[in-house]
Amino acid sequence: MKRLLFRADGNAQIGLGHVMRCLALIEMLKGEFLIRFAIVEPTPDVRSLIGKADAEVISLPESSSLESFLKVIESQDIVVLDGYSFDEAFQQTVRSRAKRLVYIDDLAIGHQVADVIINHAGGIVPNDYETESYTRFFLGPHYALLRPEFLRPEGFGEAPLAGPIFVSLGGADPQNISLTVLEAIRQVDASLPVHIVLGPFHPDRSSIEAFRTQLPELTIRQNLSAGQMTRELYQCSLAITACSTISYEVCAVNRALIAVVTADNQARLAQFLSEEKLALSVNFPTLLTRLTPVLGLDQLLKLSIQSFQFSPDTVTESLANQRRFFDGRSPERFRDLFHQLTR
Repeated sequence: MKRLLFRADGNAQIGLGHVMRCLALIEMLKGEFLIRFAIVEPTPDVRSLIGKADAEVISLPESSSLESFLKVIESQDIVVLDGYSFDEAFQQTVRSRAKRLVYIDDLAIGHQVADVIINHAGGIVPNDYETESYTRFFLGPHYALLRPEFLRPEGFGEAPLAGPIFVSLGGADPQNISLTVLEAIRQVDASLPVHIVLGPFHPDRSSIEAFRTQLPELTIRQNLSAGQMTRELYQCSLAITACSTISYEVCAVNRALIAVVTADNQARLAQFLSEEKLALSVNFPTLLTRLTPVLGLDQLLKLSIQSFQFSPDTVTESLANQRRFFDGRSPERFRDLFHQLTR
């Protein structure tokens, strides 16, 4: 069987973004390839996530991850890298041992030597990259790295008018921005129903639990499967998320979105969501500049939520824009690509 070897890391410090993108791609390709996933010292939760995707987990020691990874590469492997430490020298070494090298990227910096670059952020073009002449590009939302449950070409139907507000700030949320979002919702209306989804590395679930005294209709969920996440999004009227893959999942389900930049590496995706009006609001309080915002994040979010409540035309425009970019056909595009690479 054709072979794929993935390499990414995920933990409480860097979050799960790289791992989740790889798992989304694995879900699209499994059954047609033999898939292995190399990762540095995965926690039991992360190991379980990878195992559920039917990929063999290869645990690498942190002290010698490069050497250990090189030892498991076989000549017929298509290697897929996703991570910021995989620079030109690393890529060159891996490419010399593998059949093909694929790099999943979201920064467009540095010199890339991969055979294929995948970047699902909108607004990216090949000229944004410094690469080799042989490098091929697969860019934009038509190559969205979303799990199959979120890819439904026929659509998910209209949002319920009285549905809850969905909140998810990523797998780690080290700054506990989730709590700030809940405070903003409380300032708008403490009686609103809210469903918050916490990732496996959330630093302080107890603070979220305690906020139930401020938001009586708060429901807390954690470590949801893709199917459970789609059901949560399906029933919501508004989603407030990080400017990461979760924001694309909201767009794919076609729900009103308020996006929050939680890390500088979200800059391009945030810009795309803002410029194409896929989100009702994109809040940039931490992005690039270190200047203190005029308004705190809770106040910015409060204004955004109120805009959702009182600007139905803006919501309608945003939902129409989402449908233009997300057609649910990523799996067939990626299957075609990877079968080409194995020839």
